[in-house]
Amino acid sequence: MFRFEHPGFLWLTALAVGVLVFYYVRRYLLSHDWNRWGSEVSNLKVLNQDRMKPKWMWLGLASTLLLTLAAANPQWGYRSVAVESKSADIYLALDISNSMLAEDVPPSRLEKAKRIAMDISTRFQSDRVGLILFAGNAYMQSPLTTDWHAIQLFLNAAHPDQAGTQGTAIGEAIRLVLHTNDKEEASQGAIIILTDGEDHDGDAPEAITEAAEGGWLTCIIGVGTEAGSTIPNTLDGQKYTKRDQNGQPVVTKLNKSLMVDLAEKGKGKYLDASNSNQLMPEIEDAIAGLERTQMEKRSFTEHRSYFQWFLLPGLLILLFLVTVNYKFDVV
Repeated sequence: MFRFEHPGFLWLTALAVGVLVFYYVRRYLLSHDWNRWGSEVSNLKVLNQDRMKPKWMWLGLASTLLLTLAAANPQWGYRSVAVESKSADIYLALDISNSMLAEDVPPSRLEKAKRIAMDISTRFQSDRVGLILFAGNAYMQSPLTTDWHAIQLFLNAAHPDQAGTQGTAIGEAIRLVLHTNDKEEASQGAIIILTDGEDHDGDAPEAITEAAEGGWLTCIIGVGTEAGSTIPNTLDGQKYTKRDQNGQPVVTKLNKSLMVDLAEKGKGKYLDASNSNQLMPEIEDAIAGLERTQMEKRSFTEHRSYFQWFLLPGLLILLFLVTVNYKFDVV
C-alpha cells in the first residue's frame, strides 16, 4: 500500500509550478518585445544566445520537488520492528483519608499529592507503575502497568469517598505490595507513599522493615505542614469545618518525625512535598539505583519510508547551486 506520511507538504509543489509558469510567461513577453523593436535576424541571434546559458532554474525546481517529496515521506509496504526494554516496578501508595482534605498545602493535601503522583507516573513511564489507595484500609486501584495514562485517570478520580473506613493504614498498603509481589513473582522495586502520616496504624514500622528486607526501597513524601489545619467537609453543597465530639474544630498536623523514622527503616528517604524544586530530582536519584531486570519485548509493524531517496539528491543539487552558481550568469 502506497501513501504519503505527511501529504500536507505536497502543496509546496505549487510553488515550483508557479515559478515554471512565470519563466515561460517571461520568455514569451521578452520574445514579443524583441519582435517589436528589432529585426528578425538580430532577435533570433539574441534568443539563441539566451538559450545557450546554463538553466540553473531547472536544477532549483528539481531540488524543490525532491525536497518536497522527502518532506511528504512516501511510504510503501511494511516492516516488522522488535523492541526490548528493561523496567523497574514502582508502586504509588496514595493516602485518601479525610485529613488529606486539609488546605494547609494549596489547593489541598490530596490535590498536591495527586499532582506529585502524576508527575512521577509521567517521569517513569518506561517503568511499570502500580497504584494503591489507602485510608483505614488499603486496596489495589491498579496493578503494575506501563499504561501511565490509566494511572493518571485513577489518580484524578481518587477521593476520600472511595475509602470504606477512615484512618491511615500505611502498613496495610505496604503489605498489599508484598502480597501482590509474591503472587506475580515480580522483581523488587520502589514503594512511594504520599501521606500526611496522621492516625497511622502500629503495623507500619514492622511492615516497612519487612519490605526493606525483601529488597524494596520505600520513600515517603510528606504532604502537609507541622502547624496543621482544619479539615473542610461538604454536606448538601454547604462547606463546613469538621469538629470533634465536643464541638471543637479538628486540627490535623503533618507527622514528620514518624515518616522520617519509617523512611529510614525502609532504606529510602523522607521527602517534603512543599520542596517542589528538589522533589523530583531526589525521587529520580532514589529510583535510579533500582535494578531494572524486568524484560519486555514488543513487536509491531510500521510502514517502510523512502524519504531518503529524495532527500539526498535534493540536498546535493541545492549544495551544487550554492557553491558554483556564482560563476555563471543565471537566466
